[in-house]
Amino acid sequence: MNSDQHIARRLIAVRERLKKSQSEFADILNIAKNTLNGYEKGTRPLTLETARRIHERYNISVDWLLFGDVGQPRQELAEEFGPAPDIDADQKRAKVQGNRRRAS
Repeated sequence: MNSDQHIARRLIAVRERLKKSQSEFADILNIAKNTLNGYEKGTRPLTLETARRIHERYNISVDWLLFGDVGQPRQELAEEFGPAPDIDADQKRAKVQGNRRRAS
């Protein structure tokens, strides 16, 4: 199964959970019914714009809709992204800039 087919299954699940027909759901999303049908068959890739509309209307995570992600990255992946930002350094920098503005 390719990624468009996985997206199709999640999209169908959303629509059915909302108890909407394809026509109703397409109208709500401001897309043609045949476009939605293509998304649900996995023959047409879901556009980011349509995913955004679903998110805004129903608070469905775009990450889940497009990738099936339900949470934050795994710890080992997060560690690969690099160290956490040095918040103390940012606070010191802001304090120095604030003092410079007052001195002017």
